[in-house]
Amino acid sequence: MQRKLAVLLAFCLGAGLATAVAQKSKDSTIVDPDVHQVVLENDHIRVLEARAAPGWKSPMHTHPPLVLVSIGSARVKLKTPEGQTQIVDFRPGTVLWRDKPVEHSWELLAGNLHVVAVEVKAAQAAKGN
Repeated sequence: MQRKLAVLLAFCLGAGLATAVAQKSKDSTIVDPDVHQVVLENDHIRVLEARAAPGWKSPMHTHPPLVLVSIGSARVKLKTPEGQTQIVDFRPGTVLWRDKPVEHSWELLAGNLHVVAVEVKAAQAAKGN
């Protein structure tokens, strides 16, 4: 009986840990670390640099509110969890602002992706209040 209880407890703890890891793993630096690199992080912001070559596919991941600046030229196909797609062309100097958290995957169709994203932690905290 104690062995069955121990096995059940271990399974429940494992499932809870797997759920926690799965939720955390939607972070771009965890699901796609070869592309998304943290350049700077403090209590207010996290700065990411992302670089990828044509054909790269980034799995579904999330970002809090952010500003994104393109350094390179690239054509990217974005996909939402609901399956909606959008083609976005980045040129050097392109600046985008997202005031809400975003969840997406993407595929690099052409060019060489090189962007810097500043995730705003204060904006995320303000939305939660």
